[in-house]
Amino acid sequence: CGALFVLALSGAEPALAVATGDSSDIAFHGTLKIHPCHINNDQDLSIHFDNVGIHKVDGERYKQTLGYQLVCDDIDPTWRLTMIVKGNAASFDSSALSTNITGLAVQILQNGQPFEINKALDITYQNPPTLEAVPVKDPNVSELGEGAFSVTATLLAEYL
Repeated sequence: CGALFVLALSGAEPALAVATGDSSDIAFHGTLKIHPCHINNDQDLSIHFDNVGIHKVDGERYKQTLGYQLVCDDIDPTWRLTMIVKGNAASFDSSALSTNITGLAVQILQNGQPFEINKALDITYQNPPTLEAVPVKDPNVSELGEGAFSVTATLLAEYL
């Protein structure tokens, strides 16, 4: 058994409801702040491999430690700290940076393990990773060309 209710309004005047009461403005304030980390006192890092033998690039020879210092402001141990190497990854090795010489790249290692380019790595402030750089050769290239090589990347550490 159901009931049907019909409401009919008539007349030319529209029905209006008026609410009355107190109102108050609300103000919000805050400060946006970045908690920066400084690598190598905000100075560029450089590795000079000098003369590299085109037949001696094996991923071990010419390896050099990337000496850097990490200083972060306003440290909070509950925050997540990451490090990333931003650059152009080699097509044959995701942990190597492409150089201007076809088939030659510079691999980045963190604590002896390949450090994938453009991928953030969780690190601890008290024990940042040891970073190394080493020339590597594309296994599909039979012989490297002779000439000066270079590559540029960005090392970034930040709290998330």
